[in-house]
Amino acid sequence: MNILVIGAGPAGLMFSSQIKKLNSDWNINIIEKNNQDESVGWGVVLPGRAPHHPANPLSYLSNHETLDAQYIEEFKLTHHNDSALTKTGVTLCGAERKSMVHELRQLCIGLGISIEYEKPASELVDLQCDKYDLVVVSNGINHTSTYYKEALKPKVEFGKNRYMWYGTTKKFDEMNLIFKAKSKGIFVAHCYKYSSDMSTFVVECSEETYMNSGLDEMSTQDAEAFIASVFNEELDSHTVISPKGLKWRNFMTLSHEKAYSDNIVLLGDALQSGHFSIGHGTTMAVVGAQILVKSVYDHSDNIAMALEDFNQNVMPVMQLFDRHASTSRLWFESVEDRMHLSTPELAQSFATRRNQLPPLPPTLGQALEKALARGKK
Repeated sequence: MNILVIGAGPAGLMFSSQIKKLNSDWNINIIEKNNQDESVGWGVVLPGRAPHHPANPLSYLSNHETLDAQYIEEFKLTHHNDSALTKTGVTLCGAERKSMVHELRQLCIGLGISIEYEKPASELVDLQCDKYDLVVVSNGINHTSTYYKEALKPKVEFGKNRYMWYGTTKKFDEMNLIFKAKSKGIFVAHCYKYSSDMSTFVVECSEETYMNSGLDEMSTQDAEAFIASVFNEELDSHTVISPKGLKWRNFMTLSHEKAYSDNIVLLGDALQSGHFSIGHGTTMAVVGAQILVKSVYDHSDNIAMALEDFNQNVMPVMQLFDRHASTSRLWFESVEDRMHLSTPELAQSFATRRNQLPPLPPTLGQALEKALARGKK
């Protein structure tokens, strides 16, 4: 089989490596628009401990211990300069995105999969899809998202809050959620360790707060200094660092009614994105990739049947993910209405914000268990 994968991020890399392991004679080519040293973001949250959790991409790396991943089992919410500390109930894994992607790429290369960098594919004609049995679009999400075919045109919704994905040398040992009410408005930080000396520090605020504080007119350096001053106490006077090329933005939720058209299939954020406040983005990339691996493996003689099988299995999972992520996003967009609550009351409101929905982790677990049962239809 001849397969083209567009995008060398977690979803495309997981699919490529796992299907290649099952079919070593298949020809798989990955193209990536960026150069091999470019990788957006700081740390990501993954489920469980490697190498034991199948939804954690580090579990598929023989050298996962070299990535300096950090394991987290406590959650800390800070409000009114008071903190509530609880157990997460599950083990979470903070990992550096850049090193994780690099090692997944090395895994693919070691399996004989080619990766071509600085090769954007912006038009259907560029792809020559008829040359391939299968084209996997896993190129993430951006404000000029390319969908190649009208049948794969996404529904796009922008959140009301502005956010920025910072990093910091301050090490946050727990999953942290910090609420700060300032004269210019309310700021919320989502932060956690992802290496021995670095943490992710995502900050969000309303559009009104963004404008009132003058962030819209600040340089990158001035914005870093301002945010560091807002959270100075929690940061212990550490700075925050902007990722290269990223600016304050509104979160974009991209979703689809169908995962494929002809021999083109969507995967990862290209299929469904979800707000960072539930921390499932990379997990969904792994689960979706494994579902696609099973469908293609089980129906390798009939790609149309394989993609319909994938669609039937993946879309209910993605739609539930979308409902959870959107519900969480809306909670943060209306957090001003809850700032009068005590710290325990706010922590309870946060913990129960998605309780009206069917739980997501069991659904993901069942989908992944089924996907890993190769050859069982």
